[in-house]
Amino acid sequence: MKRCTVWFNNLSLYKKILTVFLLALFTLCLTILISIRILTHRYNEVLYQANADSLSHVTTYLESEMQMVENVTDNIIGDAVLQENLSFLKEKPYSDRRALAKRDIYQQLYSYIYQSRYVKSINIVLDDGSNICMGRSDDIDRFNRMELDQAIDSLKGKAIWYSAIEPGDDTVCARQILKLKYLSLKKLAGLYVTVDMERMIEDGLKSSGSLADNSRFVLMTGEKRIYPEESYHQEYCLELIADRQDRGNTYTIASLDHKKEFIITGYIPYAGWDYLYFRDYNPLFNNVRLITMQILLFTFFIILVTAILVNLLFRYIFRHLDYLIEKIQRFGNGEAPDLSIKSYDYENRQDEIGQLHRSFDEMTHSVKVLRDENYDKQLLLRDSTIKMLQQQINPHFLYNTLDTINWMAQKYGADDISMMVRSLGNLFRASIAGQKDIIPLSDELEVLNDYIRIQEMRFKDRLNFELDIPENISHIFVPKLCIQPLVENALKHAMEATDEMCCIRVTIKEMELDYQIKVSNTGSSFEPDLLSKIESREILPQGSGVGLVNINSRLKLLYGNNYGLNFYNKNGMAVVMLSIPKEQEV
Repeated sequence: MKRCTVWFNNLSLYKKILTVFLLALFTLCLTILISIRILTHRYNEVLYQANADSLSHVTTYLESEMQMVENVTDNIIGDAVLQENLSFLKEKPYSDRRALAKRDIYQQLYSYIYQSRYVKSINIVLDDGSNICMGRSDDIDRFNRMELDQAIDSLKGKAIWYSAIEPGDDTVCARQILKLKYLSLKKLAGLYVTVDMERMIEDGLKSSGSLADNSRFVLMTGEKRIYPEESYHQEYCLELIADRQDRGNTYTIASLDHKKEFIITGYIPYAGWDYLYFRDYNPLFNNVRLITMQILLFTFFIILVTAILVNLLFRYIFRHLDYLIEKIQRFGNGEAPDLSIKSYDYENRQDEIGQLHRSFDEMTHSVKVLRDENYDKQLLLRDSTIKMLQQQINPHFLYNTLDTINWMAQKYGADDISMMVRSLGNLFRASIAGQKDIIPLSDELEVLNDYIRIQEMRFKDRLNFELDIPENISHIFVPKLCIQPLVENALKHAMEATDEMCCIRVTIKEMELDYQIKVSNTGSSFEPDLLSKIESREILPQGSGVGLVNINSRLKLLYGNNYGLNFYNKNGMAVVMLSIPKEQEV
């Protein structure tokens, strides 16, 4: 990530904007692809819903016709003629009237075979194995009679739908005929109604109206295929049925025999059968793919044309920025601007490029003016330096005069005047001598001592000065004249307006990261946020107030914005504190 950031930062502005534009185009293409994917999925959902509704109609049709066949079997079981003759055959196995009873049964079945157009044959099988059949008697041979008889024996008269031994067109609805007289419910015979399932399915598909002619419909019961006769991807059908989590309808799209199939799986709860519906998806998929390709080609063409136009526009815009860079480089090298660049007039351009060129031209003009003015000032500074050297005699004259006064005071025995003159001379030398802004703490304390001597002469016993410093101060350096102005400010506010005694205490403590210098005094207190009020001009600084602002500014310039003066009141004393970082030690 860091390398990418460095690489991007090193690109020119033209390449940065072009990269951002290309990323936006890429995002747009990705969005279009995702949208097409979502639309395709939505199309499949709609296709599935339409086919699922049609298949629901087919399954409803199958269930209703199967129910009608079961109603036919109910009518057969309840038929009085059939009940009477079957009871006679059951009870009189050796009677010579058995042939007449079977004829009556056969004639009675004639009215039932036409109650459903899908009934192919009706077989009544007696206990002795004889079969009374209306229709083709060999239809019953296509089913596993042993399994079928065991199944209907366990159901005690209920109907069961059963598939043939080999998948094909027919299924059978089988049940026992029980004796209803006196509700004895003895088995009289087995009833087997063979149904043309192929015709029923074809009629159901036609009645749906929307299912394609090239589709395939598969019926399964467990792992056994009921319909059609020819297998159609048997293993895949079993896999789909096994993977289905519940009995609801689901769909999938798979490639079978090098073509796409749209497959819907469902369940017929009436018979307990699973069904699969295969529809050729290639025509639908080709249409979707054609539309997708058209959208992608059109999008690619639009993006390509847009990229070319934007590239030309960017080159036109950034050409003037290149002119500006060349002007800056030539100005930095002290060369004259290129005539081709200079010939283009930016005075009437109101966009940012015009403003940049005009601002740069104004800046170069201002630099030339300042350069000329600076040259003139250098000449004046040289003259002023010469004059200052000529006037250096004046401070020496002042020092000599103070020495003379000191000598005369000692001659006449005025020791207090002599000490005051010496202290004044030391203060004067400390304020104007030397160019260093950082001095040893010992030098700063000497200036403070000279100042205190003068003030003790002035205020006598009213001034009580205390100094608390570490034993070793040789390694501590402080800004020049940072303590004496604070003491002067304390004297001004604590003693000049009153006759009370004043205590001034200067404390220097070593902390973990810095040295704290505190100047405390009695007789006055600081206002809240004093320094901010002075800086915001709420309080106009006068006298020593100007010195406080200057000291605060110097500390911030020397050590950073975390340092400066701090004013507060504590234990009846006004306290001003400043800190000196230890990394400034020498």
